[in-house]
Amino acid sequence: MTLHVLPARADRLVSRLLAGALCGLVALAPAALAETKANPAKAQAKNQPKPAKKKRMTEEKPAPSPKTIAFEKPCADGTRLRVAAVGDVLLHDMFQKWAAGQKEGFYAALEPVSDIIRAADIAFANLEGPAAEGVASNGKAVRPPATRYDKSVYRGYPMFNYHPSIITDLKRAGFDVLLTANNHSLDRHQLGADKTIEAIKAAGLAYTGTRHRENMNAPWYVVTPVKVGSATYNIGWLGCAYGTNGVPDRANQVLKCYDQRDEVLENIRALAKRADVHAIFFAPHWGGEYSHKADAQQTALAKDVLEAGATAVIGSHPHVMQPLEKYLTKDGRETFIAYSLGNFVSNQIGLPRLSSAILLMSLGPDGKGKLQMASIGWVPLRMQVRNGFRVDAIDRLKAPDGRDSRVHLVRHLPEGNIHPPTTPFATQVAGTCPSPRT
Repeated sequence: MTLHVLPARADRLVSRLLAGALCGLVALAPAALAETKANPAKAQAKNQPKPAKKKRMTEEKPAPSPKTIAFEKPCADGTRLRVAAVGDVLLHDMFQKWAAGQKEGFYAALEPVSDIIRAADIAFANLEGPAAEGVASNGKAVRPPATRYDKSVYRGYPMFNYHPSIITDLKRAGFDVLLTANNHSLDRHQLGADKTIEAIKAAGLAYTGTRHRENMNAPWYVVTPVKVGSATYNIGWLGCAYGTNGVPDRANQVLKCYDQRDEVLENIRALAKRADVHAIFFAPHWGGEYSHKADAQQTALAKDVLEAGATAVIGSHPHVMQPLEKYLTKDGRETFIAYSLGNFVSNQIGLPRLSSAILLMSLGPDGKGKLQMASIGWVPLRMQVRNGFRVDAIDRLKAPDGRDSRVHLVRHLPEGNIHPPTTPFATQVAGTCPSPRT
């Protein structure tokens, strides 16, 4: 190996460069030390290797499904009343914008399952937000825009308001009763609550849970007559909400599930005492968002209203599915609880928020002038939010489309109660009666 000696001029140049670099490091040292003292976590993070990106989980592993729910008296004589119920109608900005460009409006997203809804004798949904024509976010009346979505009068999160055509489109899809009590009821303040009620009445639908300021003596509940064959049944509905997202309810337009608990129970007892009311559905907007478990407040109130005389509970608000449960009251009545039916239609993100169900309930005469639970079933649903919006019955889709949602749903709802997406739906648990009755 041959050694080469640098010329004296080059040697001096290298020495100067090294000296300059050393001076620079010395000059920067106080600033680096000060940053370390001021924000040690940040300084430490700079020295750590970047973590590997986590793989996005798009599937859930199959898990045991809850026990099938059956009632002891599904074979009582008499015509069956068939009830369908879904969860939240929650219309985010992109959903509204898309619907505004569709010839069929919001109905375009509802149509794929509308035949199942229409097959019921009566159908229920939670209208999660106002449908108030020409009301701004401050609750003041403005000129209605010429479109069904303008991102101002009609818009999504966080202060929702929908074009009133959502109500007529829900009616077209087969719905008869809407819950108007929820945490978004006052997103357009008092006028918004009034206008929503006006739009529902104009469409010929029933509602529960809110009151118009010009009719504050009206009951919180509604009673809907339903003709089934030669029989006519009167069905009571009572809705309430846990709160209104901090928007003051100065006119007391929204029934509060917990703050007005005594009033809720008084309304249920009053309906139960009426000889002309055959069944009572309680529809609370409650529970923890995105939680698959019912909390202590939910379970306590559910049992209290059933003991007070309600037939079944249909819950909403968590945006995901919560358990289905049979409850035997102290007086021996078999009742039913659906703690949350998730999002029926929405643009929320994630498999649990895009997976829901149509709940099917069959009621028959109890021999004492009332209706009792005879059977329940459910149709698995998947909300499509890519390349347009639509809600599909999963078992109508070509496999493996919708499989992930189905796997998710049977973790939380009894697989043994799944009903095929056919109409008319069965009104009894298979094999429990000598011959089918409808």
